[in-house]
Amino acid sequence: MNGIRLRLLLAIASGALMAQVASLTPFWPLAWIAPVPLMLASIGARGWAPLVYGAIAGALSTALAFTYFLELAGLAPTLIIVALTALMWALYAFATAAAARWLPTGAAVFVLPLLVAGVETLLAANSPHGSSGSLAYSQMDFTPVLQAAGLGGAPAVSFIVLLFASALAFVFAKRALRAAIAPFGIVIAALAYGFMSGAPETSGQLRVAMLAANDFDLDADDWRPAWNAYAAAAEQAAGQGARLIVMPEKIAALPEADADEAQARFAAIARQHDVTIVIGLVTSGGRARFNSAWLFTPQGFENYDKRHMVPGFEDHFTVGTSDLVAQVDGLSIGVAICKDMDFPALGRGYGARAVDVMLVPAWDFTRDAWAHSRIGMLRGVENGYAIVRSARDGVMTVSDARGRVLSEETAGAQVTTLITTIPTPAHQNRLYTRIGDVFGWACLALAILLIGWMVVARVHAGQGGAKAN
Repeated sequence: MNGIRLRLLLAIASGALMAQVASLTPFWPLAWIAPVPLMLASIGARGWAPLVYGAIAGALSTALAFTYFLELAGLAPTLIIVALTALMWALYAFATAAAARWLPTGAAVFVLPLLVAGVETLLAANSPHGSSGSLAYSQMDFTPVLQAAGLGGAPAVSFIVLLFASALAFVFAKRALRAAIAPFGIVIAALAYGFMSGAPETSGQLRVAMLAANDFDLDADDWRPAWNAYAAAAEQAAGQGARLIVMPEKIAALPEADADEAQARFAAIARQHDVTIVIGLVTSGGRARFNSAWLFTPQGFENYDKRHMVPGFEDHFTVGTSDLVAQVDGLSIGVAICKDMDFPALGRGYGARAVDVMLVPAWDFTRDAWAHSRIGMLRGVENGYAIVRSARDGVMTVSDARGRVLSEETAGAQVTTLITTIPTPAHQNRLYTRIGDVFGWACLALAILLIGWMVVARVHAGQGGAKAN
């Protein structure tokens, strides 16, 4: 009984640690140790007990984000999220226990990191929320490990973190010092690569501005007050030397009949001040409504329509179908809107087009300001570009291709302006851009092979027992 109580306490401890890791403001070091108590509880446990331990830890891991999900999605979807997370960690714990029992320790130590990296790849390719649940985002304040994303995407970061945790657990649970040599060697090599990856090379300085206001009502009867306030702030920023100006998503809903009038205002600012402007708005075309971003350059105007909508909030919008890339002042500029940046495939598409900087209008949910801005930042690390992201009810952020925050400020009630000078961004070639999710799919395949090995080992052990009887 004492052993069962201890294992339950370990599962609860893991759940508490994972709750902080999965929160909207994670403390990155905890991710490296959070799964260890659960693994210690599971290794050596018999029968279905590891499933129980994993379910407890998984359910508890949603605790700090529970009210956030509740406010956004309601009770039923929130309970589904909790249940699915509990189920996922139950299976992870069961796989860990089975691996410890039926596989050589040198192979067993890889099961959890391979399985999680593989599942993250599967979810990113199929979930309407893209890669937003990845463990990798807990590491956004630890840039050395983030550089692994340039090799294998977000799953590569998760793999490194969990490989350390798994090796640590097996060292404690099975005194497997020799089996931990290879995992610790991989982790050290990945961190050494990250530390040695220097700042991106630059050729000068670029002055950028972000504008954001929280209090303008998207459904206001008249779009002009918001439009005029942003136009005045844009002119002021241009007068202070800004070369790129980015505004939030959906600053106004624009009637189709007023499109020419609205375009003329910002087109004139772009021409007169020789500046590039991106502004997010809702547009109409016949019966269709679009979540759009307008790009104004001194040479002209282009339109981008958001390609990934927030389920339950944006189902009424028509989905966009193409990238937007423009050449401005020797820079290759890409445009995406808010949730678009949750999807690695979209980010990789811009990387393949050698974009130097992404301009991203956004609208967050206040509480997730830090978390959602960091999801987009990892696309820049994966694909080698800087990101200028302006969010209402969030933060205005500039990050470089290593995932470093160069400048950041919280949006205010009225138009808040952040003007900063950054090193001129230049596209950095990344392996991930070329090979895509090969690493993640390989992790999933290897995890399945190891699970198959466990099954075969158990069957052979059972047959041996039957013959002995």
